[in-house]
Amino acid sequence: MATPRKSKADDGGTRRRLIEATAQIMYDDGYAAATSRQIAAKAGVKQALVYYYFPTMDDLFLEVLKVGADVALAQMRKALTADDPIRALWQINIDPRRTVLNTEFMALANHRKVIGAELKAYAERVRDIETAAVTMVMRASGIDLDAYPPVAIAMLIAQTARSLGNELAVGVTEGHEEFRALVERHLALLSNPSAAVRS
Repeated sequence: MATPRKSKADDGGTRRRLIEATAQIMYDDGYAAATSRQIAAKAGVKQALVYYYFPTMDDLFLEVLKVGADVALAQMRKALTADDPIRALWQINIDPRRTVLNTEFMALANHRKVIGAELKAYAERVRDIETAAVTMVMRASGIDLDAYPPVAIAMLIAQTARSLGNELAVGVTEGHEEFRALVERHLALLSNPSAAVRS
C-alpha cells in the first residue's frame, strides 16, 4: 500500500522555516536579497521547495507580511487591555525590528501592487486599533475629542515612534533621550490631564 503524500500544511515545519528565513533575510539584507536560492539556503531546504509551497515570490512575500501582521495585530489588541494602552502602543511602534521590516515592505510595495494592497489593509487595521486605544484613554480622562481628534493623536504617537525606530535602525541616536523624555511626559498627560495643572 502506498504511503499517502503529506499535505503542504503537514510539512514538518518547512513552510514556517521558509517564511522565517525570508523575514530574516529581508531584515538583514533587504528584500532584494530575498531570492529563492538565498531563502532555501537559510531554511536548509532545496530551492525547488520554495516554489512548491509558494508558486511565486509575491506569494511568499505576502505570507511573510500576513504572518508578521497577525502577530503585530494581536500585540496591539492586547495593548488595548493594558493598564496604559497608549504607552503599550508606543512601545510596540518604537521597536526597530518592526520598523526595518515595514520599510522593506514599503519599498517592495513600490514594485508589487499586490504587496501594496495588503500593506494598506494592514495599516488601516493598525490605525483603527491605535485610534480606539487613544479614544478610550482620552474619553476616560475627559479630554475634548473634537479639539484633539483621537485619530490625529494616534497618528502623532505612532508616526513619531516609527520615526525614532527608523533612526535607531541606522544608528542615529542624537536627541533621542530628550525626545523620549518629552514623549513620556505627554503620554502621562494623556492618561492624567489634571497633572498638567499641577506641573
